[in-house]
Amino acid sequence: MDDVSPEVIRRAVQAQAGVRVKVGLPVAVVAIVLALYQSRPGHEAAAVIAVIATYIVYTILTYYASRRPTRRSSRGIALATAVLDPLIYSAWLAAGGESSILIIGFYIFTTLGFGFRIGPRAMRICQSVSIIGFAGVLVLSPFWKSHPFFGLSHFILLVAVPMYAGTLMRELRDAKARAEHESRAKNQLLANVSHELRTPLTGIVSAAELLEAGSRTRESDRLIATILKLSASLGSEIDQLLDLSRLGVQTSSGTPVPFDVRTVTSHVQAALQETAAGKGIDFVVEVDPAIDRAVLGRPRDLESVLMNLAGNAVKFTPEGSVRLEVKLLGAEEGSYRLWFGVTDTGIGIPLEHQDKLFEPFYRVETGDRRQYRGTGLGTTIASEHVRRMGGELELSSAPGQGSMFWFEISLPTAQMPAANNDAHAAARVSPKRILVADDNGINLELLQQMLLKDGHEVTGARNGTEALQHLASRDFDAVMLDFNMGDIDGLTVYQTYAFGRIDPAPTFFVTADTSSATAARLNQAGTAGIVYKPLTFDKLRQALLSVFPDEAAGLAPAAVAEPAPPPVRLAAVPVEYVDPSVVQTLREIKDQPAFVHAMLGDGMDDIRSLLPQLSAAIAAEDLSGMHLQAHAMKGVALSIGAVRLANLCERLMKTTPAHLASSRERLLDELTATVDASLAALEQLRAPFAGGASKSA
Repeated sequence: MDDVSPEVIRRAVQAQAGVRVKVGLPVAVVAIVLALYQSRPGHEAAAVIAVIATYIVYTILTYYASRRPTRRSSRGIALATAVLDPLIYSAWLAAGGESSILIIGFYIFTTLGFGFRIGPRAMRICQSVSIIGFAGVLVLSPFWKSHPFFGLSHFILLVAVPMYAGTLMRELRDAKARAEHESRAKNQLLANVSHELRTPLTGIVSAAELLEAGSRTRESDRLIATILKLSASLGSEIDQLLDLSRLGVQTSSGTPVPFDVRTVTSHVQAALQETAAGKGIDFVVEVDPAIDRAVLGRPRDLESVLMNLAGNAVKFTPEGSVRLEVKLLGAEEGSYRLWFGVTDTGIGIPLEHQDKLFEPFYRVETGDRRQYRGTGLGTTIASEHVRRMGGELELSSAPGQGSMFWFEISLPTAQMPAANNDAHAAARVSPKRILVADDNGINLELLQQMLLKDGHEVTGARNGTEALQHLASRDFDAVMLDFNMGDIDGLTVYQTYAFGRIDPAPTFFVTADTSSATAARLNQAGTAGIVYKPLTFDKLRQALLSVFPDEAAGLAPAAVAEPAPPPVRLAAVPVEYVDPSVVQTLREIKDQPAFVHAMLGDGMDDIRSLLPQLSAAIAAEDLSGMHLQAHAMKGVALSIGAVRLANLCERLMKTTPAHLASSRERLLDELTATVDASLAALEQLRAPFAGGASKSA
């Protein structure tokens, strides 16, 4: 039998059984009527009816067996029916005489069904039995012996058609394998590029934040703000580079949230104003004053579109102006019809290139455009986002006269959460009873403290067993489970919990494993979603908002009025190994030097304790053990900002047996060196929060 999964075989068995019921049974009834109608000796009619009755019983039995299969029974049913189907057809043809012509095509129909649903081996088994069975019919049946040419033509078809179909299936299978290989290669390339780009980006952001903490002037404040905004935009574009591999597959990118259109356009203006001014061109943003209500949608997608379009306009406009406009085309009860347009006085686009401009990686390299660099992805990503929002990106351009890109979309109007006008900040939901489970102490503590900060009632569990005990003893509004726990993994905890409840609470998986295979497995479980580490307030708030969309409470007045924590002068740390912004995140959770010092120290201790276990797994070439320990270390590393170590652990989680066998010593050396350098950097990072240093900050 073909090397396919039990689930594929189960579906194939059910499909074949359904075809017998829908097609075979009606034909069997007609054949019985014809057998009774024909004036033939009684024993011949009885033989035909007996064979057909056997087929009817066989059809019913296989149908019910296919509806209650096990992993082993599905494979057994598939093998048995691949043999029994053609045998029963052969008996029917031998006994039925002329009336059996009704089922002459069942041989090929069934053989191809097994081939396309299960694979070539199953098809060859069914074809072999069909050839043997039909050859017997041609030799033994008087009717078929008297029609040799008719029988021979069908025999040739029975041999040739499955053989040809098998060739097509092999070509299809090879083409699919090549496509999957190319897709994996592309995704891996994009992932590698993303990681390499994020390393210098992290350094840029960290340097800007360190500048922000030092002595400042009005000019430095402006430059720092520009650096941070451009870095945020670059980070968004890196994420969209990864999204490119999923264009046409994803239907959305996040939960719709209330936002102000002016906030989005102001972000675009802030990001591009300096560049435009440096080229001596005007950058103008106009939003229709009639747009006086918030809308419900995905602000990051909209900002991505406008940033791409306006960024290209600034790039290809040597003089003149760029204008970003938003107009209200129509307002109905509960929705706006909006027009977005970007117009420039730039070099323009020749007519022959305009149809291809939205294709991935397509660049116009004629005339003055040769001097401009780019990947050719901006308009592709923008067009896809607009399509997801229900519109179509349009273009009007002429060489030397500039270009205009525009689109129209309808968006529901919404009430903005109180005291929250930032398109990138998720609103808080009203306080909930939340269970959180993680077998790593530092991750559990951070998750609890972040949720407590937002006013939720939080119950912590240190492992899967403890989580199940809490779930059995009381009700919760939401549950957050670490996917990889030592005793019981989060998926098993959820499945056990959901099995015994009619209405289980919305459950999220918290994990550092960003692989597509894990995401597919968790999404198929039917939970509320996945929250990836490192944890942030925005991620947690977005997750809760996705399951409680009508309970957005916004940022509480007290939280808005809360003074910013005083700046801390940090010693220079190697940003290649550590992201200093983790300090700011920890201070947002609890602005106490002792807390920051303890969290970083606990994380360092966890890394030290995990190192011998991970090293031993690598030395023993224990692939599963290495993946498990690398995942645990990655989660801790992300929580305390050890970005270089987290990236190494990510690579270890994806290491193949062959690579592990050939690179074991190198991996051990790289792990030891990275851990040592990361711990040294972390020690520098937490030094200001120890003793007198924290008091003087």
